[in-house]
Amino acid sequence: MYAEQHVNAFEMVVELGLAVEIKLDYRKAIYNPKANTADVTTEEIENGIRRVMEDNEVRTKVKEMSSKSRLALTEGGSSYASIGCLIQDFIKDN
Repeated sequence: MYAEQHVNAFEMVVELGLAVEIKLDYRKAIYNPKANTADVTTEEIENGIRRVMEDNEVRTKVKEMSSKSRLALTEGGSSYASIGCLIQDFIKDN
């Protein structure tokens, strides 16, 4: 529930290009409990939001992923089919 969030953030920023980095120095706190770590500031969040809004490449990738995600939910899409299989499994088990 919490442990994978750093991996998800890395994937979204670095691998998929669907987000921008706000702050990724969390390792300091994990491996050095005495480190002077700070919360993410409102300015850092604001700058991250502005970068996403102004970065046409990120916006384009997000729109493409949004389209693909919507298609997965429509009839014939992978998520639609998977939920159908899950429902059938529930019905069989009763």
